[in-house]
Amino acid sequence: MKDDNLRLKLQLIEPPIGFAFCLQNGKGAKAERLDYVEIDTQEECEIEFELEVEVRAGRNRPEPDFFGPLVQGSAGARFFYLCVGNVVADGTPHWAGRVKVPLTGIDWLKVDAARTAECFLVARYQASSADGQPVYASVKLLDEGWKVQSEDEADSR
Repeated sequence: MKDDNLRLKLQLIEPPIGFAFCLQNGKGAKAERLDYVEIDTQEECEIEFELEVEVRAGRNRPEPDFFGPLVQGSAGARFFYLCVGNVVADGTPHWAGRVKVPLTGIDWLKVDAARTAECFLVARYQASSADGQPVYASVKLLDEGWKVQSEDEADSR
């Protein structure tokens, strides 16, 4: 099977005020933070990030495997990072930590469904803890994880 691109969308539910979020591109010392979204008012209750990953058959594994500049981890446990920073007085985020967003739970049925025209996989997570601070480390995805969604469904939200 040839490599194919898979469109993903991550939705942050109730992100905390005074923080910025962005995707991490690359690994280690060469990693860079992509354009960030800052949450500065109570009115912004949800933000989202769109990204593309490469998907192909895994080596010696029946599950799909994921690759690309945003993808981290080993086969069977791939993920991507979302960086989180405090927004300071000069408006530049002070990067404080990362969120590890799992790509587990994406099977071939979901991949094949999302490959159809105008579809992507979407997942959501609760971005604030009970005390209003950002959630860091590995997150639990809401609504049973990654789901297929058409652009028409997203536009009607």
